[in-house]
This record gives sequence, structure tokens and C-alpha cells, in this order.
Amino acid sequence: MGSLIAFFFKTSMRSRRTLWLSLVTGVPVFCAVLLFLFRSLMARDGVTLESIFPQISFYLYLHFLLPLMAVFMGSALIADEVDERTLPYLLMCPMPRTQILLAKALASVLTLSLLIFVSLGLTYSIMMLPAGLGGWMEHIPQLIQAAGVLLIGLIVYIPLFGLLGGLMKKPVLVGLLFTFGWENTVAFFPGNVKLLTVVYYLHRLFPDVARAGSQSVENKILQILLPASPMSVAAALAVLLGIGIVFTGTYALLLRWKEYRLEQT
Repeated sequence: MGSLIAFFFKTSMRSRRTLWLSLVTGVPVFCAVLLFLFRSLMARDGVTLESIFPQISFYLYLHFLLPLMAVFMGSALIADEVDERTLPYLLMCPMPRTQILLAKALASVLTLSLLIFVSLGLTYSIMMLPAGLGGWMEHIPQLIQAAGVLLIGLIVYIPLFGLLGGLMKKPVLVGLLFTFGWENTVAFFPGNVKLLTVVYYLHRLFPDVARAGSQSVENKILQILLPASPMSVAAALAVLLGIGIVFTGTYALLLRWKEYRLEQT
């Protein structure tokens, strides 16, 4: 199993898709550089770079990079093998099919984790430059918390989009509509409808950002009219664990009950 994960990891790191995704991870870093250059203007309003890092990690990583990269990488786990007509050769490997799919998913998680963590570390370091080494060390827990939540998100999203890639002809389009349409919209709705999203439970691991959300009069009225059941961090972790097990189990068993017929050319 370990050698299979290593093989898929090396293959993934050399792919053209990974190259393009690595360029996308530069977007938050570029934003951090711009904020650093205009830090004097922000300081006039009492805003420091280190104070807004949780918001940067929340919006640019949790709500942008994580779903975008998971969609493109996860949906290709099976779909690329079918499109490139390499699935029969993959299934000839003398290993159970479930292990092959799990190894591909784990390799994708490792690949995206490496890309995202490097980007997150660079963004964090740039935003902590004005605070010096002491500020860099002081806010390390925020960096670790953000990285942990992003890793959990990858573990949940990769098998989900891998399952979509094995069942649908256009998994990327469906995945983008799901993440940027349903997830990134409904998760901010008042009431309990947001419990039907994955990202809401990831929100609960960003409690400071969650409490710093919109406090407008309209938002407060909606929260009164449509109250939501409170959820602890431990409960959110338990739900994410359950969702991850269901998605991973279904994805791993996909090749056992679904047959793929390659088109003849």
C-alpha cells in the first residue's frame, strides 16, 4: 500500500494539473504581498496584518483554494483513467481495487496538502513580517489551526469529488456548482439549512472568524426568525469524520459495482 501511494504521489506531482494548481496557490501569496505594501494605509484605521490572517486563511484558503483544488484533483481520480484509456492497466495491478482507489485518493491529499501548506506558510510569513520574529512565533497556533482545518477538508472533499468523477461525465462542472454555488452560499444562511453543507462544519473549526461574521441588523433579524442549533467544535469534528467515512467508503467500493466500457476508436 505504501509503495502504491508513493507511486501515485510521484505521478501526481509530475502532472500538468498539479503544475497549474501550484500556480493558483500563488493567489493568496500575491494578496499578502499587496497587503504588506499597503500596511501603512491599513494602520491608519488600526488594522494590522497579523490581526487579519484568520480572515485571509478563512476566505482565500477555506472558501477558494480548498474547494477549487479538491474539485480538479478529486474529480480526476477515476475520470482521467477512463478518458486516457488506462483504467484496464490500472486494474491489472495485483492488488484489491479498493486499495488502488484509496492509494490514489491519499496521494492526491498529500499532493494538495503540500501545495496548500507551502502557500499558507508563505502567506503567513509575509503577513507576520511587521510583527517580527516574536509576532511570527506568537501566532503560530493560528497557522496550525488553519492548516489542520484545510487538511480535514481535503480528506472529506477528495473522495467526494472522486466519487463524482466516477459517476458523472462532467464532474468538474458539477463539483464547481456544488462548492461555489451550494456550499459557499448556503453555509452563510441563518437557520439550520447550513447543516446540509460540508463547509459549515469546517467553519466551526474557525470559531473566532465565525463569531466575527456579519452583525448587521438584517443578519440579526434573520438569526432571530430562523434560529440555528448551536454546535460545538467536537460535534463538528464528529460529523466531518462520519461524512469522510461515508464518502471514502463509497468511493473505494465504486469499481466493485460499476463497470466502465471504454469507447472504441
